[in-house]
Amino acid sequence: MSSEQQAELQLTFDGLIQRCSCLLTVEQLMDLDRRLQKEASEFRQQAQREVNQSLQADAESEPQEIHRGGIELSLSPPIEHPDLLEGLLPRMDAEVDVDLPSVEPVDEQPQPVQDSIDSEAASDGTTADFDLLRSLFLMAGEAMQQGDSASGPASFESDASGLGASVVPSDQLEEELLPSMPVELVNWLDGQDAALSRRIRNLSHALNVELLRAGLVSSLLPTTLLDAAIAGQLQALPSPSNLLRLKLPLPIPSQDQQLEILSVLVRPADLEYDNGSLRQSRYRLRQHRSNLLTMVQQQRHWQSRLTSQEVQSQWWPNPPTTAQD
Repeated sequence: MSSEQQAELQLTFDGLIQRCSCLLTVEQLMDLDRRLQKEASEFRQQAQREVNQSLQADAESEPQEIHRGGIELSLSPPIEHPDLLEGLLPRMDAEVDVDLPSVEPVDEQPQPVQDSIDSEAASDGTTADFDLLRSLFLMAGEAMQQGDSASGPASFESDASGLGASVVPSDQLEEELLPSMPVELVNWLDGQDAALSRRIRNLSHALNVELLRAGLVSSLLPTTLLDAAIAGQLQALPSPSNLLRLKLPLPIPSQDQQLEILSVLVRPADLEYDNGSLRQSRYRLRQHRSNLLTMVQQQRHWQSRLTSQEVQSQWWPNPPTTAQD
């Protein structure tokens, strides 16, 4: 590697480090922490939906296998779009009049279209064609309602993200920057550490990509392995600070060899080990955290006492006192 290429690579590294340093402010870390929490909540919701779908599929398959020859009673027809059977089934006006008060206002909008179609069908005498048109209108209305409901929250989120801090009041912004309660402060510190670790991990991945482009390394570790190494889920080999050394088995089963990979991984623990001022700052943060945990215990204690007093005052009134002779 020539000296010019080394100088160019060093300039690239300096630019990446400077860009990462600009993103290590409190506001930027808080924004990243919110995004990480949102990703975690979406992941949990997706996992919950998958579990519910699997349980529902098992519940639907079990009665068919166990209760063979039984009778299943249901008020809904066993098809995906029961609206297609409206023209085939007889209409009962009495039931429609009874069910109208319980219908939501959103479902009442297509009724004038249905009434006009019914009147035209009665005048022309071609009921089958208008029943088909009615089913098409109903399917189109359902599709439009689903599209509106799906696009509504997204547009709101985009507007809120585009406006940014101009929409949020100054008092609320100050409260979000620094919480006042001990529990919220502990969560705030944990979120800052998680966001800082993620930001430095992204810097490590960017440095590894540049090393791969320069031809100094022959392999690139994915970010999932970097996260596992940061969390201590991988058994790493001894290596200098800010480097990750792993042994991965080769995909060839005939050879009992292992591939050794060396990658850049900047970790807060390594930075604190090499820098004395960072160690002192981390020590002070740990002291503040221990004090906050003590305050959290006191807060929970007094909150429980306050709750018990409120319950006693509301649900356990004092019995009436009788006059003593």
